[in-house]
Amino acid sequence: MSRAAALRLLAAPASGALLAAAFPPLDLGPLALVALVPLLLAVEDVRPLRAAALGYLAGLTFFGLHLLWIAQFLSWTGAVAWLAWGALSAIQAVAFAAFFALVPATRPLGAWRLAVLPAAWATLELLRAYHPLGGFPWGLLAVSQHDNGPLLPLARVVGGFGLAAAIVAVNLAVALWGRALLGGARGRPRRARRAALVGLPLLVAGLLGARLAVPGPPPASGPPLDVVVVQAGLRGGHGLAQGQTTEQVFANHVRHTEALAASPDPPDLVVWGEGAADADPLTSPDRRAAVAEAAAAARAPILLGATTRLDATHRATEGLLFTADGRLADRYQKRRLVPFGEFVPFGSVLGRLVPATREGVPYDKVPGKRLEPLPIDGVRVGPLICWESAYPSDARQLTRDGAGVLLVMTNNASFGTGAGPRQHLAAGQLRAVETGRTIVQAAVTGISAVIGPTGRTSFETGLYQDTVIRVPAPPRAGTTPYVRYGRGIEAALIGITAGGIVLAGLLWRRRRAAADRAVADRVLAPLRSEP
Repeated sequence: MSRAAALRLLAAPASGALLAAAFPPLDLGPLALVALVPLLLAVEDVRPLRAAALGYLAGLTFFGLHLLWIAQFLSWTGAVAWLAWGALSAIQAVAFAAFFALVPATRPLGAWRLAVLPAAWATLELLRAYHPLGGFPWGLLAVSQHDNGPLLPLARVVGGFGLAAAIVAVNLAVALWGRALLGGARGRPRRARRAALVGLPLLVAGLLGARLAVPGPPPASGPPLDVVVVQAGLRGGHGLAQGQTTEQVFANHVRHTEALAASPDPPDLVVWGEGAADADPLTSPDRRAAVAEAAAAARAPILLGATTRLDATHRATEGLLFTADGRLADRYQKRRLVPFGEFVPFGSVLGRLVPATREGVPYDKVPGKRLEPLPIDGVRVGPLICWESAYPSDARQLTRDGAGVLLVMTNNASFGTGAGPRQHLAAGQLRAVETGRTIVQAAVTGISAVIGPTGRTSFETGLYQDTVIRVPAPPRAGTTPYVRYGRGIEAALIGITAGGIVLAGLLWRRRRAAADRAVADRVLAPLRSEP
């Protein structure tokens, strides 16, 4: 193997590892601005197929590290845990392969690649976030900026996918600058000096200018909603049974809520996270009575998560809103179910081939169809359950439909005790910036928090901390550019990608035709010169 080939091979896992370090648990967000540079430099002059193979290796490295918590969480299943982790990483890595194949494939576009390649990355993220089987919106590039990253405010204008395109554009600019320097070292010093003296300052100025030009979040439109989050999950069991709701967990939520009777001022809302009730309060008289007594003691409505029985064979994950006098006022049925957590894809086949897939998921839940805000104490609250907060379109739709506050109900026992819960909270931080809304995250087992419209968190709890937090959630009526135009922005990214790929293909075809004509002319020239 040549030295150049070895360096290319090393560049792939290096880029993947650097990108993984930009996300929780290491959370070195600024690394995302340069993480792709090693591999961008390595694949510039190779064939698309080889670039795809190197991109796939980078993707395997990234997702293998980013999703390692899945294997740790499912370690009780033995080899199945590593099979699930490896299969998911392998599937998601295809997007990296496709992107890096496009790097050399779009060379005929010249400088236009600075627009086409970032749009292509965003398009590939859109595809894997929503497809297949509902998609997998994890490890999206924009989430790396959740902790006040340099480009985070851009999400308010272009959303997470547009922010991902901006991050890729920065990586491409740095790679171009690096190539200019390398070119200078090989005998072109003037070009290298021009890149060093002009290129990098322009890049820094552009980043600072973009951050400063973004409008701020909408102002508060009324007094804060006074929200109490009850976090009372218990650690126990393994896998999906870890943190599973039991009678004791339900009793803990009731106890903490009844303790609010001692407060001179009742809250506007009490929230119990996803699955806080161990039995369906709508069909269990004693659970219904306990909820009513807790609501009466708190003098406030309760929004609680429960698995409800729709009929003899169908169940659903729901948020149930009970009034202070114990009446069911409204409900929200989770629409985006977690594969292998709430349903098993192709369950009749997989359940037989891999029985472990059915061990924690004995039945498939039914997805809901309605997504609209719930009116609570004069404020329209947008409900999301668990990983629905990872889908930008849901939070955007709720905000467009008038939600002044967003609320995420979750049971993060499903994410284990590794980086999963922190990655989930990071997705919520990005949603808060995109929508310009305060988000309250209520987790049975943690992390619970309130997220401001700038992405800053406060009142954070620890995993399996038995506690209550009382948080202000100011409603907002204005909308961000992303909420108003997000669908059009995403359509534009797809259009730029498709147009760029088609144009690159036409230019390659023209080059081949010109090369073929040149060869033909050289072959026929001696014949034409003969008398």
